[in-house]
Amino acid sequence: MTVDRIPTCVRAYDAELGGGIPQGAIVLLRGGPGTMKSSLAYSLLRHNALQGRGGLFICLEQDGDVLLEQMAGMGLARPDGLTVLDLSRGRPQLEKLLAGEQGERGKPAVLFLRRLEALRREARFELLAIDSWNALELLLGFTDRRLESFEFFRGLRASKMTTFLISEPPAPGTSDFTEEFLADGVFYLKLEGVGELDYQRRIQCAKLRGTGHSQDFFTLVFEHGQFEVARAIG
Repeated sequence: MTVDRIPTCVRAYDAELGGGIPQGAIVLLRGGPGTMKSSLAYSLLRHNALQGRGGLFICLEQDGDVLLEQMAGMGLARPDGLTVLDLSRGRPQLEKLLAGEQGERGKPAVLFLRRLEALRREARFELLAIDSWNALELLLGFTDRRLESFEFFRGLRASKMTTFLISEPPAPGTSDFTEEFLADGVFYLKLEGVGELDYQRRIQCAKLRGTGHSQDFFTLVFEHGQFEVARAIG
């Protein structure tokens, strides 16, 4: 069975991923500060918007206008077809977003998914990025993390949107990798020391269901408004 693919638009990387991300997949982009995971997700949505695939980027940790200013400075000006939703001010903005759903009973996560579906129909977007999954969990007030994460992922999967969840690594000593098990794809981004003072950004696709893909780490480079990968040299 042929599966439609969403290109990452990272030069030389889609060939390592069997052609790109399977349409409708939920993908975790996991890395520490400075690994450019947010920029990578935004770039992916931007390039796909330029090809006619609409996208929604939800900011929970950074002011939306600041994000757009930074992306424009990197040569990634927002095109038509890419919407940025700012929820960085927390609960008041979430309550405003869900105002139309307040007459319905349900947990905030259920109402949030319902609102996302309404936005998807209105804006006709196919791709979704949430920055970040950690902040969204807190905002939605998860009390039973495993159960509510499972229900949320199930709701995302039912929407058939191709979704990118930006995430920080678990705190040292923790063993809850729920979202990694639930996700269809997991990409790790890290900074690798290559000398006493020099670092390189690296990316690895550790998991991508239904795809024959490389699990190697690649050097991730951003130049002139374009991400690309090269073979990592130790």
